Amino acid sequence: MRIRRLILCAENRKEMEDWISSLKSVQSREHYETAQFNVEHFSGMHNWYACSHARPTFCNVCRDSLSGVTSHGLSCEVCKFKAHKRCAVRATNNCKWTTLASIGKDIIEDEDGIAMPHQWLEGNLPVSAKCSVCDKTCGSVLRLQDWRCLWCKAMVHTACRELYPRKCPLGQCKVSIIPPTALNSIDSDGFWKATCPPSCASPLLVFVNSKSGDNQGVKFLRRFKQLLNPAQVFDLVNGGPHLGLRLFHKFDNFRILVCGGDGSVGWVLSEIDKLNLHKQCQLGVLPLGTGNDLARVLGWGASCDDDTQLPQILEKLERPSKNYLQFQISAYEDSVAAHLTKILNSDQHSVVISSAKVLCETVKDFVAKVGKSYEKTADNTEEAEAIASLFPHFVMLQPYSKMD
Repeated sequence: MRIRRLILCAENRKEMEDWISSLKSVQSREHYETAQFNVEHFSGMHNWYACSHARPTFCNVCRDSLSGVTSHGLSCEVCKFKAHKRCAVRATNNCKWTTLASIGKDIIEDEDGIAMPHQWLEGNLPVSAKCSVCDKTCGSVLRLQDWRCLWCKAMVHTACRELYPRKCPLGQCKVSIIPPTALNSIDSDGFWKATCPPSCASPLLVFVNSKSGDNQGVKFLRRFKQLLNPAQVFDLVNGGPHLGLRLFHKFDNFRILVCGGDGSVGWVLSEIDKLNLHKQCQLGVLPLGTGNDLARVLGWGASCDDDTQLPQILEKLERPSKNYLQFQISAYEDSVAAHLTKILNSDQHSVVISSAKVLCETVKDFVAKVGKSYEKTADNTEEAEAIASLFPHFVMLQPYSKMD
């Protein structure tokens, strides 16, 4: 058992008490048992971190300004709810919705069934904010004023909010988003069940290794949760890929984006194999950190470190060209499986050596064909420009085939 010590330093007693109060309100980031983690992942609790503010910012609890510039307040990494350290413990659990139950009384019911409303957060709007109703400047640097939707990012004046359509269109990433209305029940073993809504024909499941790239994965984890439903974004370090794949296993077709290195990709593929989901999903990689040999060989690029480009990447992943580099693993399945069996089971050295040579030639042929497909794609100017702007590609391994 590993014992950890935490030493708090503060300039005065009051600041120390503020820190202690805020720490009590922050959920533990330790590894959870699967069932417990399942509850925490959909809890609606804020995920606080200390942050700095370059412009006047106001507490969403007491509405007073956050004094100072450097790390004098807390911000939720998902919904950007702001709070003093002393106020965090009093903040309601109204983070970005994840399930139908979390929407509560705001749900919209009409002749078309259940619809998704806007989820408004008050104040702290960007300087360039424009009202989506009257197109005039909104927000203020003097007080907590006006509103922003956490899903479609629309911004409106308080007076204009009633004039804005009630149904939320979910924004530019709507094809990839599983709306909270689609998460409405729990199966017998305690896992949430998701139903695929008409607007989301091929939802996106995101796995991020938060420790990849000298912990730069944390930035990507926060950004994906801001852009999508937090329930469809999972930290591989905290629970692994099993919970996310269980959430999606009833979908006929879905996409997986793995953000990490070769080990992260292998971990997810292994779990896909165990759950026998290889015919339902397509997999792409956003390489983080160093040592991404798989990403380099398959033309996905060496590394990606700019989380600000994620909206553009997601938008292009929603409509990938059929001419992007694609290939089938199944064509090599029989040959690889047969020779691996011989290597593992044969007692004759000549058979083992012969099978090993054939296996090496098969792998070399596979890599060569990948390279040719990549060059063919790059020869097309339009595709080349798309590849250059979409770093890395969303390459489909379809299907990922189990080798019996």
